[in-house]
Amino acid sequence: MRPLTHAAHRKFVETEGWTKKGTARGSGRTGDHHRYNLALATGEVLTTRVSHGAGQVNDPKLITAIFRDQLAVGEDEFWACVEHGALPKRPPPPTTAPAGEVLDAKLVRNLIRKVGLAEAEIAGLTRAEAVLRWEDYLAEGGS
Repeated sequence: MRPLTHAAHRKFVETEGWTKKGTARGSGRTGDHHRYNLALATGEVLTTRVSHGAGQVNDPKLITAIFRDQLAVGEDEFWACVEHGALPKRPPPPTTAPAGEVLDAKLVRNLIRKVGLAEAEIAGLTRAEAVLRWEDYLAEGGS
């Protein structure tokens, strides 16, 4: 396995179009690493950190972990992107909408935690039915 240079890591994220994260304090300083995010079409968000330095990572286990856990690519895909600009194959967005109506997450949480409904029971409710169950709970003195 080839060493992973910080320059190659930076080139990969820049070539694929990752977004560089700023700092919470807005000071412009990001410690000893640049931080990048990539939102995938599936809704998953990948995050990686690239050292400010000009060095490299020589530990094959660490390199494998970075490719697998942070960049979600294989070694061949990584180097093809860095050396030839070939973008990694990423999963396409879902082609169908979820079955049934989409319920507000807070409503679902309240129906489970406070009303005591099971997830399977909630999955069978329409939005109107879910709201009615919540309103019934509140009318009976729940809070």
